[in-house]
Amino acid sequence: MESTSPPLSSEQHLPSFVSNKPNKVVAAKLQKVLHASMADDTRIKDALTALSDIPDLNQADLRRNLRGTIEKKEIQVNQKFLDAFSLVVNQLNSLETQVQNMQSACQQMRERLGNVTSETAKMIEQASVYETESAACDARVLLAKKFLDKFTLSQEEVQILTSNSSPVNGAFFDALDHLQRIHNDCRLLLTSTHQQTGIQIMESLSLHQEAAYDKLYRWTQLESRSSFGGDSIDVSSLMTKALYSLRHRPVLFRTILDEISMARREAVGHAFMTALTRGGPGGTPRPIELQAHDSLRYIGDMLAWVHQACAGEKELLEALFKNPSLQKQGKSSDDYEDVTVTMIKEAVDDLLDAAMEGTCRPLKIRMDQVLGLHPDVITCYKVANLIHFYAITMTRLLRKDSSLSKTLYAAGNSAGKYLYQTLNAQSQRILQNVETPPKTLAVSSTVRDVTHQLKEIIGSYDSSLVMSNHASNEDLRDFNFDEILDIIIEPLTQACEMSSAMVSRVDGHIYVLNCLHYFMSTMAVYPFTEQKYKTLESKVNDRLDALAQEQYQELLQHSGLASIVNCISSKQKDIPLSTLSGMDARSLTTTLSKLDSSLVMASADISPQMQRLRSSEHCQQIQEKAIHRLLESYRLISEAVQDPANDYGPDSASILPRSVEDMEAIFSFAL
Repeated sequence: MESTSPPLSSEQHLPSFVSNKPNKVVAAKLQKVLHASMADDTRIKDALTALSDIPDLNQADLRRNLRGTIEKKEIQVNQKFLDAFSLVVNQLNSLETQVQNMQSACQQMRERLGNVTSETAKMIEQASVYETESAACDARVLLAKKFLDKFTLSQEEVQILTSNSSPVNGAFFDALDHLQRIHNDCRLLLTSTHQQTGIQIMESLSLHQEAAYDKLYRWTQLESRSSFGGDSIDVSSLMTKALYSLRHRPVLFRTILDEISMARREAVGHAFMTALTRGGPGGTPRPIELQAHDSLRYIGDMLAWVHQACAGEKELLEALFKNPSLQKQGKSSDDYEDVTVTMIKEAVDDLLDAAMEGTCRPLKIRMDQVLGLHPDVITCYKVANLIHFYAITMTRLLRKDSSLSKTLYAAGNSAGKYLYQTLNAQSQRILQNVETPPKTLAVSSTVRDVTHQLKEIIGSYDSSLVMSNHASNEDLRDFNFDEILDIIIEPLTQACEMSSAMVSRVDGHIYVLNCLHYFMSTMAVYPFTEQKYKTLESKVNDRLDALAQEQYQELLQHSGLASIVNCISSKQKDIPLSTLSGMDARSLTTTLSKLDSSLVMASADISPQMQRLRSSEHCQQIQEKAIHRLLESYRLISEAVQDPANDYGPDSASILPRSVEDMEAIFSFAL
């Protein structure tokens, strides 16, 4: 309810009881009240609004009892508030109870969570320990599995190795290789700290191993008897693996080798006899014995067949003993490979020796038959040369102590001995029947025949491969070609010298020179005859010197210088040459005046006696040597005449018709 009366000033309407003494606080508050605007006071607005909501407010009693009404109204509102708040309180009490219960539950949960956390930490720690132990157990299990895989055989492998019903095939050899690897690995265990484990594993597998090798041995033995008796065989890969596996059992391996060697000996021997008597399939090639009339071809065909069979047999055996694991991996399959290689090489050599032994007896019999027919020297030499060539060739395939090598060397030595015997007999006949040299001093028919024989022998030796192997092969020392040259040429040379004694000395020299020249012309083109050639050349030089001396003496006699040279060489040193008989200046001048006429003969062609020499070179050498000696004698005479000790006086220069230089110029055409 608003008042319509104007506001009074504070000074006009001050109560009487108000003291004039100013109270600043009260005054300030009063001033604030008086100046307050109800329109701006929200609280007043709210109060008035609240009053307007009271019904029947215009009634007089309500206006008089406004205060009471308001208070009653307020009481009602408060009662409602209290009722509502009581409900809230109840709900809050319930909520509080629930909160307390929840708090209690949370506390319990917190306590339980703490306990669970503690227990979970222990469980996590235990789980970590268990996880570590589990990983270690897994590693042990894996290691144990790998150990078992490496050091044990599966039931299937045991069945394959030991059962007689299962065949010997690739699976058998795979299982056997696995067993052998286990055995080799156990050897490594024995060198470590796990010796007991290695011993136990080897003991547990020893029965399986023995059964497997016994089964393999029986199969290999049966296969050897059935497959190796034919002329030609196919190398089975299973047989190769079997032989390579049996190397770990030397006794069984050697027994199988004996079986194979027996089969191959019979097979090769039978094939050789077939080639000798029946030939090839359908008669091609023809039987070798059809060539028995031709000794050289007969033996050559036999030796060629044996060499071809030996090469084929060695190739077969090497293929039979190839290491299958080395073919796959290109490396050694175990620690015993070096021993294995040696063992297999010895096995191949033994089997090859045994296989070719079947050809030794028939080959030796037939070669002895050929030599028993007493062939001529050329054929005998070619046969011996051929046998020795094949003996050398066979050493590249066989051992030197093999039966076939021994047979070939023995046959070659027999042929060589027979050759030497034949040549010795021929030499004895030549020495016992020495012929008189022909009047022409040409080479006799005997010398021609023997030289022709030597030429064929040298040609045969030069065309063969024995020569290329001769220097490096000690087995041919009993068949040295120098000995053949000696045994042919020495008796022939001796016979020529004996023949030369039947004629004059000069004719004898000429005849021997002709014969030696005939020998040497045959040997000159072959380097391997150099040593013997030099020996004969020394003899030729001796004969040439002798003939040159004869020619020199003849020139001295014709030139009249012989007496002068004899006086010079025989006079005493202290006696002047001019005092000797016939050596005075006038006598020397007379004697030397005939020199020019003798020079005509000396400068002429070779004497008819020397023309009987077969070699013009020999004639030239004799002439040169004789003229050289003649010039030396003339120089000796010139020095003696010009020597004051010989008392030829001032006319010494006129004694000699020509100077030494003039004489050298005259004979320069022949020097």
